[in-house]
Amino acid sequence: MAVLFLTAALGATVLAVLAPAASGAGPEARARRATLVILGVALPVQLLDLAVVSPGRYMEPGRAGRVLLVVAAVAAGIIIAAELAGAIRFARWRLPALIAVQLALGIWIVRASPDPFIDVFTVHLEALRALGQGLDPYGRTFSNIYSHDNFYGPGLVVNGRVQLGFPYPPLSLLMAAPGQLLAGDFRFGDAVAVALAALLIGTCRPGRLAVGAAALFLFVPRGLFVLEQGWTEPYVVLLFAATVWCACRAPALVPLALGLFFAVKQYAILAAPLVVLLHAGPGAWRKTGRTLLQAAAVAAVVTVPFIVAGPAAFVHDVLKLQIVQPFRPDSLSYLAEWAYLTGSMPWMWLPLVVTPVVVVLCLRQAPRSVAGFAGAVALSALVFFAFNKQAFVNYYFFVVGALCCALAAAAPHPEADAGS
Repeated sequence: MAVLFLTAALGATVLAVLAPAASGAGPEARARRATLVILGVALPVQLLDLAVVSPGRYMEPGRAGRVLLVVAAVAAGIIIAAELAGAIRFARWRLPALIAVQLALGIWIVRASPDPFIDVFTVHLEALRALGQGLDPYGRTFSNIYSHDNFYGPGLVVNGRVQLGFPYPPLSLLMAAPGQLLAGDFRFGDAVAVALAALLIGTCRPGRLAVGAAALFLFVPRGLFVLEQGWTEPYVVLLFAATVWCACRAPALVPLALGLFFAVKQYAILAAPLVVLLHAGPGAWRKTGRTLLQAAAVAAVVTVPFIVAGPAAFVHDVLKLQIVQPFRPDSLSYLAEWAYLTGSMPWMWLPLVVTPVVVVLCLRQAPRSVAGFAGAVALSALVFFAFNKQAFVNYYFFVVGALCCALAAAAPHPEADAGS
């Protein structure tokens, strides 16, 4: 069933990003209609899920927790319903109110699940401890919390220790550090990152459609689960939302935000060739080259010091690991489904073939606009994950965030959205 939903999502994203207009209506009118439909259908489903489904894996909400979830869902539902009906008197507070609801839930789940059983949590603690002692977080080891070594490459578990340091670029660790330092748990920083990402999504264009896109992101099912597990995707979405926000409202800052986005996680580089969609008219590729050079310089500033501290360790932990990691049959991907149905190993190189094809299609078909860029990044990432050897909820959390950015960037200006 999950693969069917994945296929439906992939098909819908392809149509939204690549298909030509089916009617004579302009893109702003289509965005308005699509968003209203999504708000009217998806948000009630999301809020119902929030109210009745346990939000985490390694915690039990209890009676007080369930009351909190129901109250939060009802409060968010009232705000969203009033927004759709145009009944909010203090419209400027609608987005902060929604963000406050989700931030309270994020803080609650971190406190309710203080020790999730996942290696991402363990490796963050080990790396942050090393960073706090002035040590290189790369080239280290951490405890194997599992009773097996199936999740790591050959020879990476020795005497109960995983021969691996921090497996992500250093910026994500630097962004996690304040939560650990100030509040005793780096995941509080994740919760703040989600809130800030929603703020950027909801304000990248004036009007209620961008606010609706932010609401979709805030209350996406399993969003609290992503926070509980301590995955890094909240930072990835935040920096991508910052890039989209800058492209809409402060174009001169795009290289800065884009460079930070490139520096936060390995797969962010998929967006590089799609930056040309931000530049319309003659000289687009020249402008793109300049933007990418500036972004690369920003990424280098936050990354190179850690490379210099230990080049071999950095390459091993951040780059080589992505190659040697084994196939995960528990992934939500077509490769995992193939292995389940046939009992044979799938082609691991498939995403390296399919993804470039999709990128080229995006360059040819996607609109040269901020919304076109965000949608193309979302589609390329979705295809990359769906055909990969590892694909879990955190990766698709980024896809949802990127799609919400695209939706917000496509929202009409206030003069076309009277009464907002």
